[in-house]
Formats: sequence, structure tokens, C-alpha cells
Amino acid sequence: MSRDIPERRRDPTTSEGRAIVTAICDATALLLDRDGYEALNTNAIARVAGVSIGSLYQYFPDKHAIVVELARRLERNALASAMERAAAIDIGDPRAVTASLIDVLLDPRLANLATRRALLLQVPAAWVLPASGPTDLSTERLLAQVMDQLALRDGPREIMSFVVFHAVEGAIEDAIVRRPEALDDPAFRAELFALAWRYAAPEGASLDAPETSRTAPWPEPLAEVAARLREEPQQQAAEAVVRTAPSTTRGRASVETILGAMLELLAEGGWPAASARAVARRAGVSPATLYRYFPDLRAMVSELARRRRAVTLELLSTPLSEPHDGELHALLRALVERLVERARTDGRAGRALLAEVPQVWVQELQDEVSTAVEALGVPKLEARADIRDGDRPRLMWVIVAALRHCVESAIVVRPELFDDPRFADELVSLGTRYLLRRTAW
Repeated sequence: MSRDIPERRRDPTTSEGRAIVTAICDATALLLDRDGYEALNTNAIARVAGVSIGSLYQYFPDKHAIVVELARRLERNALASAMERAAAIDIGDPRAVTASLIDVLLDPRLANLATRRALLLQVPAAWVLPASGPTDLSTERLLAQVMDQLALRDGPREIMSFVVFHAVEGAIEDAIVRRPEALDDPAFRAELFALAWRYAAPEGASLDAPETSRTAPWPEPLAEVAARLREEPQQQAAEAVVRTAPSTTRGRASVETILGAMLELLAEGGWPAASARAVARRAGVSPATLYRYFPDLRAMVSELARRRRAVTLELLSTPLSEPHDGELHALLRALVERLVERARTDGRAGRALLAEVPQVWVQELQDEVSTAVEALGVPKLEARADIRDGDRPRLMWVIVAALRHCVESAIVVRPELFDDPRFADELVSLGTRYLLRRTAW
């Protein structure tokens, strides 16, 4: 099934038009962040933006097109920031180059926090991939070219650039969603530098971070737009509907068939293709049978995410729960190989849950996995003498977020990496070099 990416109806050609589009984008981000995509509507966007509905439709055909424009703006800003910093780097100072990577991904000029959080949680990744994919790929290629010119450790540059980019991006995005206060904390920035530089540093290089200027504060949405948001009634989430749990063999078989059909439709055509009627038709059941067990698509996604959480927790908890006095490399190798094998066997089902639905639907379950793994891992770090200096909970949080994002990004955009053993090797190197004292590398 083809997916049409909505375009703006027209580009603004005057300062007034550009101001209208900016206000529309700011209003959309704030409403997305507060109420979610399902509650978003163009009338509310126009009211909060302070423009007429006619002015909105001059530039955008629907709310989907505005969301895509939000993503495009973020990616344009990211690529411009990357090119600006690439032009100014000193190839003879790889630590400064690494700090520049952190600067790009933390650059507050990319977008305000409401926009970044809304795009991460409320908008299916597949919707913004046409905007974000080329930018991420361009940034990775630029990074690989730069890495080729730097004095770094040996390793496959095309995989290393993917790992270092998505590791740092993952830690930042986890902070945006779960710990936004960390974004202004110098200690968090220091950990991002350590994550990237320790991973790539050659033998004998200094591991200290270079002096950097203080990051500018994150921008706020237009004040008048934020004021109108406070006047806009918040959309109430629909109350959860309790449906029947299957109690017979036939009922359980129907549930499995429904979930399988939903995953197939998500993989083929994304969220718009997976209506309740389409799922029922694909599953060969009546809509009434589907509604008996699931009130909506979100309930089906939540059930699949719940199952995925249980499997992932079992996979990771087993090695983390067992006594382990040997090398950290072996423990990380076991964890990474389990994650890679799980991603390989998940196939399109894993990608559908990561890319085709709003992550806010499954975020709570994903956070439970991260929190559980962090809780199991911190005592492991505290019991070892070969772990580098640093706050143990923070170290564990950063590496869990980094590894998780590397794996999930590969599932969505680079699944072929799971067939390359060097990818798992580089993930293990990322973990060991970040956590261990240099003498234990």
C-alpha cells in the first residue's frame, strides 16, 4: 500500500505568511504535547495560533501535513547545525569534533522541547521518516567521512558512525521524554561526551572533555501562542472500556488472529490502514467479535506491547539476575546478543510497533523495561572495581538508553545490520568502553 506524505499547499512568501506558518507550527506542537494526535484538530490549532481557519488551510490541507512540516523544520535545523559545525571543526582535534556532535544533537535551535517531545511520543515515526530519514543518513555519512579523517581506534567506520550517532541521540531523546531536567545539567552533557568519545578514542588519547561554551537555553514557544493554549479547553481522553477476556479456546484463537491481522496491516500500510473494520476483515471475524475483546486500535497495540515487554524483560533479566564475577564484556555480550536475536526474529512485527503507531501508546510499558533493567544493572556496577568513576544510576541510565535506541533505530531504518556480526561487536564496545576504566578495555 502506498503512503502519500501530505505537503504544504503553498510556501509563505512574505514575512506575515512566515509568521503565520510559525504560529501554526508552534500551536500544533503545544496541542500535540498536551492532548495527543487523536484529539488534535485544525480548528483548535487555528485558535491557539491566533489565525483564521482560512489562513491555516491556505498553507496546510490537514493536521497531518502540519505535523510533517514540524518534522521537516526540525530536520532542516539539524542538518544546518551539522553542516555549520562541520565547516568549523579542526580535524587535528578529535575530542573537539566529538564535542561538536554533542552540540548538534543538543542544539536548542533545532526546536523547543514541546515540539521534540510531541514528535517523539505522539507521531508515528513512519510519518516523519521521509523528513528525518534523509537528514539522519546525511548526518551519519558526514560523520563517517569526518571519522575517516580523525585519529580514532580501528573499526568499521560506517557501523561506528551509526552507533555513535544513535547512541547519543537515544540518550538525549530519553532525557527529553523521561528526564527533561537533565538537558540543562552539565553532568549529563559530560556523560554524552564520555559515551561518544570513549567509544571512539584511540589508545593513549586523553579522555577528558574539552572546554566548551555554555549551551544556550532551550527556546520557548511564541508567548502569545502559549497564552492562547492556556485558554483552549484541554481534550479529555476517552475512558477505558473494559472488554471481555477470552475464556475459551475459540476466543483465545480469535484474539491471536485479530492481533496477527492488526500487525500485518500496520506493517503494510501503517496506522491509517489498520482500522477496526480492516483488521476484522483481515482476521476473518466480525467487527462485533473484535470489539468484544478490543475497544480500539490502541488496545490492540497495548496488548502487543505488553507481550513484548514480558519477553524483553525475561530476555534481559536472566543474565542480569545471575551472579556474575567475570568480565563485563561477557555480560554485555550476552545482553546484546539477546537483543539482536530478538530484533532479528521480530521482523516486521517489531518495526510496526516502533514505527507505525504513536509511541505514547506504548511508552509506559517501554519505560517499565528500561527502569527494570536499570534497577538490575546498578547493583552490578556498584559491586565491580573496574567501573570508571561516575554516578552509577546515571551511568546505567545513559547506557541503557543508548543501546536501546541503537537497536530500535536499526529495526526501523537499518535491519540489515542485524545480519552483520560487527554490529553486535560495536554495541558491546560501546557498553564496555563507556562503563569500564580504560585499563579494563
